[in-house]
Amino acid sequence: MASSLLSLRRPAPALLRSAVRSIGVSSFDRKNFVSRILDRYEGPAEMSQPPSEAVYELQFHTLQPGRIESYLKAAEEELPRIMADKTIPRNLLASWTVDIGEQDTAIHLWSYPTGYSGVHEAKDMLGKDERYVSYIQQQANLMRERQNQILVEFSFWNSEEMMKTCTPGGIFELRSYQLKPGTLMDWGQEWSRGIIKRIDAEDKPVGGWFSQIGDLYMVHHLWSYKNLQIRKEVRESAWKQPGWDEVVARTVPLVRWMKSSVLRPTSFSPLK
Repeated sequence: MASSLLSLRRPAPALLRSAVRSIGVSSFDRKNFVSRILDRYEGPAEMSQPPSEAVYELQFHTLQPGRIESYLKAAEEELPRIMADKTIPRNLLASWTVDIGEQDTAIHLWSYPTGYSGVHEAKDMLGKDERYVSYIQQQANLMRERQNQILVEFSFWNSEEMMKTCTPGGIFELRSYQLKPGTLMDWGQEWSRGIIKRIDAEDKPVGGWFSQIGDLYMVHHLWSYKNLQIRKEVRESAWKQPGWDEVVARTVPLVRWMKSSVLRPTSFSPLK
C-alpha cells in the first residue's frame, strides 16, 4: 500500500525536467541517473506499481568488543559459498563495517528479486543447510545485539543500477530516519524532487528504501563519496541548488530521529 501511494504522489515529468535543467547535465553519472528517473515517470500506465517486486533485507549485527575480526573471518569463509548458490533466491548486495557511528557493527544488505516469496524460500533453504545453521549459531555467540528490517525501494530510485557506478576505494554513508507515522508519503514526494538536486559526479545517491517489516516508518538513504572531505564539499554545494533548502525545510518536520553512519566495505562485499 505504501509503495503504491508513494508512486501516485510522484511529481510530473515536466517538473523533473525543470529540476534537471536547473542543475545542468555535466557528468556521465548524473546524465544516466536522471535518465533512469525520467524513464520511471514516463513508462507504461502501470506507474502506480513499484518498479519491481524485489524486496530487501538490511541486517545490523553489533559485536561484542574485540570480536569483530573473528566475525569477519567466519563471514569471509561462509558467505561467498552462499552467494555462489544461485538456487537460493537472494543476493548479497553489500557488506560493511561501521567506521564512524556505532562501533563494532557489521551491516549486510540483501536483495530478494522474487519478493516476499523469495524471503520465505531462501530462509527455508538456508534453515536446512547444516553448515550455514552452524555458522549462524557461531556468529550469534559473538554478538551483543542484532536486528533486521525488510525494505522496499522508493519507486524513483534504482539502487542496483547505481551500485554499478560506484568507484571502489571510497566510503559509504548510511543515513537512517525514523519518520512520524503517516508521513512516509510526504517524505517520498519531497525526495523524488530533492534527489535530482543531489546528483553529481562526486555525490552519488546509491539507494533509498523504506521499511515494511521490523521497525516501521524507517527510511534509509545510502550515499557514496571518495572520502570525508569530498562528502563535506558536496553536501555544502547542495545548498547552492535552487530549491534544496525547501526540500530540507519540508522534510525535517517529518522526522522523529535520524543518524548517520560512515561505512567501509568488507573484503567479501560485492559493492566496494
